[in-house]
Amino acid sequence: ALFALIYFLPHYQHLAFAILAVVVTAYGSYEVKTLAFSGEEKPLIPFWLPAFLPAAEYIEMALDFSIPIAESILFVLIALSFTIEIKRGERDHFKLSMHRISRTLFLIIYPGFFALFLVRILSFEHATELLLLLFLLVFANDVFAYVFGMSFGKTNRNIVEVSPNKSMAGFIGGTISAMILGLLFVRFVPSMHALFTWWEALVIGLVSSLASILGDLIESTFKRSAGKKDSGTIMMGRGGLLDSIDSLLITAPFYMFFTTLFSL
Repeated sequence: ALFALIYFLPHYQHLAFAILAVVVTAYGSYEVKTLAFSGEEKPLIPFWLPAFLPAAEYIEMALDFSIPIAESILFVLIALSFTIEIKRGERDHFKLSMHRISRTLFLIIYPGFFALFLVRILSFEHATELLLLLFLLVFANDVFAYVFGMSFGKTNRNIVEVSPNKSMAGFIGGTISAMILGLLFVRFVPSMHALFTWWEALVIGLVSSLASILGDLIESTFKRSAGKKDSGTIMMGRGGLLDSIDSLLITAPFYMFFTTLFSL
């Protein structure tokens, strides 16, 4: 469904995808709030405010503003958090000020700040193909890491404590598979073939695969710290929304950097 949305609804610079990104960011921020804040604890700003970051990124791109709106909102949210804590900290004589500020900043950055890179890709000339390639690389790494891990990883698991089911076989299999699929995509999609060389395609596949793995491990770290198995329950059989997009969020900025670098 996501691939269809990207391919068949590119109208108004992929407005449908941008709206989806904003909605996903808002709900993802809610899940982060439940992970980072327990009981009566609340973030210093409303949890949904970081969703304005990808929204602002789209507006900036669509209206061709010269002002960096998204970055400006990011700094406003950070400054607002600091300012609110000046008053709220009086309740406990500022004993937990660093605790509240750090967790609120975490809420702003993840997923809000990372999500804006997904929208920023829409400003590229071949946005449709680049988005499809990004999702292909992330999903391919996830699927083939699982396949190789289940098939050949029974004796080489527990390579990282935070996610003991991860195996070396899954790590290698997922990475190589993503690189091969990335190379094939660039080879057979004309616009991508003209944009990247074969070795650039391999590098993009490698970096995206490694970033995808990193995103999964980062999310596992957050959940371990919060003492929870899943980030939520909205995805039937898969846990929370963040459990499904964690790899994508971390991969997006790396992917955008290298695709920009190689297309210069």
